[in-house]
Amino acid sequence: MKPLRFLHIPKTAGSTFKTILKRQYPHEKCFEFTGNYAADLKSYNELSENDRNAISIFMGHAPIETGISNADNAVIITFLRDPISRVKSFCQHVYEGKSPHLIDKYPPEGFDLDALLESGNQELSNIQTRFLIDRWGCPSELRNNLSDSEAINTAVDNLFNKISYFGIQEYFDKSLIYYSAVLNWKMPFYISENTRNTKKLLQFDNRHIKRIAELNSLDLEVYRIAEDKFSLLAFNKAKLKWFQFVNAQLPFIMKSRQRFIGVTRHFTSR
Repeated sequence: MKPLRFLHIPKTAGSTFKTILKRQYPHEKCFEFTGNYAADLKSYNELSENDRNAISIFMGHAPIETGISNADNAVIITFLRDPISRVKSFCQHVYEGKSPHLIDKYPPEGFDLDALLESGNQELSNIQTRFLIDRWGCPSELRNNLSDSEAINTAVDNLFNKISYFGIQEYFDKSLIYYSAVLNWKMPFYISENTRNTKKLLQFDNRHIKRIAELNSLDLEVYRIAEDKFSLLAFNKAKLKWFQFVNAQLPFIMKSRQRFIGVTRHFTSR
């Protein structure tokens, strides 16, 4: 198969989608970017030529141009997400202590949302636009070379012309049905992963939402254009409805299966 790459923009349902990908391609060799340019490039270059050529699935955190030709010339797919929701999800992630590199500075017991939003952390600001225009290992195009309008136009052009297919996190099931059609998948059933702790929800005031919007003015425009185009895609509505019905039963099916296995093991081990 031609190599396939999932360009994983942080906090866009990527953990769930990676699990789906691994089920669709269980026997294919995979290389996963961690977001650490030097380490990832070193890991890739240390592979033998045969092992590098055998990779058919790339995934993980890396911008649209990685400098690895097999990844950059692959069929590239990605997800976008409403920028306000994406940053809120990132803040929730930090608040729950799920970002080890930030837990000392923003401990859950004394979490300061205002301080985080003013910290300059790159995941808070226009990260989707950056992922769509940046070249790994080079100075950021967004910070150094492009005006805001140029950055938006470049991101949209790359999304529509360099990205082979894209989905929208807010229309996750529709996106999966779309991918299953264009990539000839089996039905992509899933159980959501890396979900937020609903018993410990971070509270966002109007000033927080306003600040997030200010930090993501480029992402908001790119997302608006992408959502408009995505809305024009044709979907098999009957297939989508059936998929959503069956997938909603999956957690109960899995629990029943686990109970059955547990009971079976109990009696067969006696």
